Amino acid sequence: MSTSQDRVGRVIHHKDYYLRGGDMNVLIGNHLFRIHSFFFYRESLVWRQMLDAPPNGGEHGTADAPSPFTLDDVKSEDFERFLWVIYNPQYSLYNAPAETWFSILNLAHRWNFCNIKDLAIRELEKLDIEPIDKIVAYHEHKINKALLIPAYIAVCKRDKPLSLAEGMSLGMETVLRVADARERARQQAADSGIRSPTFDDFGDVQLEDMVREVFGIPPKPMSPGRHSRNSSGVFNGVGGTATQNGFGSTAQKANGEAAHGLNGHDSATHKPSDSLHVSTEPLSTNGSTSKADGKKPQAPPKDDKSLSSEPNGASSQQSAPGAADNKGKANGAAKNK
Repeated sequence: MSTSQDRVGRVIHHKDYYLRGGDMNVLIGNHLFRIHSFFFYRESLVWRQMLDAPPNGGEHGTADAPSPFTLDDVKSEDFERFLWVIYNPQYSLYNAPAETWFSILNLAHRWNFCNIKDLAIRELEKLDIEPIDKIVAYHEHKINKALLIPAYIAVCKRDKPLSLAEGMSLGMETVLRVADARERARQQAADSGIRSPTFDDFGDVQLEDMVREVFGIPPKPMSPGRHSRNSSGVFNGVGGTATQNGFGSTAQKANGEAAHGLNGHDSATHKPSDSLHVSTEPLSTNGSTSKADGKKPQAPPKDDKSLSSEPNGASSQQSAPGAADNKGKANGAAKNK
């Protein structure tokens, strides 16, 4: 913030940030800031070292010492924007243009204010920023490149090539990577039979995969539901059918009762199970009770009679030849009489 007083060189108190109760003085240009050292000591390792190691054994820059911290390479306007984040009178409301957040981001990165840097990134992500400007700023402040994928795609898809000024801002490495991505896209289009390819012929998903490969960005992690399903349709070994580890809603125990979850609840009804229940039903030949699934025994089908009579029928058929012989003997005896 440059005024006629700045050019004269007379030190003046800042109109907003010469605070009553402040214990740290900062001089930028001819503006004197009086602020609280607590926030700087708590949030920034850089400022903590400056405050813990004052020159000449004095409390340099604090209320007890006349000489303030002098920041020659910081603009008064940028420091004012940075203090606005700390002393914002509207809690959790940080409405500001991209230029303001870039200034805050620069000082937060330089002084290692991690929380303020994260706040600046979150707010910048909400704004519509020119792709070139965003790429330059994020590279400079070492921000996760995954956040730049939309900007990389926009630069790769645009029709006009990079200008000299844009190339100088991006740097040689980024320019070469952008050119590589554009050439790969054209080559894939030519291989697919498109004679005059345009970048509109490619979906964002295809370009995203290509951009991740070219710029060395790790692939997007898959959600647990996509890679934990096995061939039987069971997630992580728990599902509607019996699994190798024995957990499933229809897996049966040795006594025929439905298996319950590890927390003592029935996996199908989600009701607490009685761990002390003892089955009083007679065991069948396979060791299971008639109440295998907790239901009442069913009445036998109507054709059980015919099924149960099969052994008798079989024995009658086996004894039929003997009966015929006896009948024949009886008839012969009657004729002799």
